[in-house]
Amino acid sequence: MAERWKMYRRSDRVRFSEMDADGKMRLSSLMDALQDCSDAQSEALGIGYSWLRARNRGWILLHWHVIIDRYPQDREEYTVETRPWKFEHFLGHRNFAVYDKEGTAIVKANSRWCFMDTARMRPVRPDPEESDPYGVDPKLDMEYLKERRIPIPKDMRTFSPVVVTKDLLDLNDHMNNVKYIALADRLLPRSFKTGELKVEYRNAAKEGDVIIPKIGEIDGWQTITMNDENDRIYAVAALRE
Repeated sequence: MAERWKMYRRSDRVRFSEMDADGKMRLSSLMDALQDCSDAQSEALGIGYSWLRARNRGWILLHWHVIIDRYPQDREEYTVETRPWKFEHFLGHRNFAVYDKEGTAIVKANSRWCFMDTARMRPVRPDPEESDPYGVDPKLDMEYLKERRIPIPKDMRTFSPVVVTKDLLDLNDHMNNVKYIALADRLLPRSFKTGELKVEYRNAAKEGDVIIPKIGEIDGWQTITMNDENDRIYAVAALRE
């Protein structure tokens, strides 16, 4: 039983399909690795997506804060670690880290999740059997944001609309969390080799929805909003070096 209360780790190698033109792991591929690690932990504990769905329950991602000292490179071996560090009411806080084969943390991240009754689409407090198997580990030594709301620049450039197609959806029939990040990264004027990422999810886009991306700069952050046709925000991503 004690083993179930420890942080979860999985190792992998950067694949050819995950690399950009500079031979480093794409930002979206890195975020996929973090997302897959948390899913793998839940599945290993027997409280994964299918188990929760049968109970009309689910964890909805609200916020990312990621600090990247460097990206994993061409075919490099790396280890991803995840650790829930606090549950409060209907919220869960989860850390991530990516280590190179020498054990150096090259990426650190914090995330915040909301536990939902998916039938009524309202937050609920998880029952002990839905949260206790994770345990609570000490939180990662990293910077923690005091303000999670991402400021929106006043002056923003608008890009061509993007239609949400079925290849962008997840198991909930919503646009996958990482696809917003991939869209934001594609619009950036240059590729970031190191840096800091913040993402805020506000509304879920579904198949057929139209996303109108906008980009601007505020306080050194390249900020991308992904809006609907009425300017309601689906997600905001902000990056800086």
